[in-house]
Amino acid sequence: MVNALRQEFLYSEKRARDILFEEIEGILCQMGAPVTVARLTREAASRARERARQVGYDFWNWDTATKATINAKLRAGVLLTQDGAPIALTVAAPATQVTGLAEQFQDRTEAHLLEVLIRKLGDVTVRDHKALAHALFRQFDPNISIDDLEDRVVTLLAKLSGRVGLAATGTYFCIGYTS
Repeated sequence: MVNALRQEFLYSEKRARDILFEEIEGILCQMGAPVTVARLTREAASRARERARQVGYDFWNWDTATKATINAKLRAGVLLTQDGAPIALTVAAPATQVTGLAEQFQDRTEAHLLEVLIRKLGDVTVRDHKALAHALFRQFDPNISIDDLEDRVVTLLAKLSGRVGLAATGTYFCIGYTS
């Protein structure tokens, strides 16, 4: 599952992704003026690197994690232009000015990761909730319950109810998607 997300250039570790979500939101709130996707990416990587140092999170690949997170946000349609439209993932995206984030941007971004796995793998079933939780949210923290992470998976699946279906066999499928 992690490799499938890596192939799509969408994978980042959960703790790094959470730091990036916060830093990207902070940048957009603090800037006061629109910022291009390219500049937002560079600034988020820099701030996340510093935040990780401050909290003692030993992570070294901030540039790649930031680009993957921005890619996921673009694909989920949560980076917004001044008129509130989602920024399309095109060759022009890096030069497009971001003025805000869609509501529930974190849930929508992580739900997109889940939808990509369902579409790309084609054989994700209800028995795979724990595996999905590990792939999307594992943090190597014994204080974080795997049950809570599985609950996050089913919550995100519920948010995808108009886009993901469940076959009688227990296999998830993307509605309207043809391979």
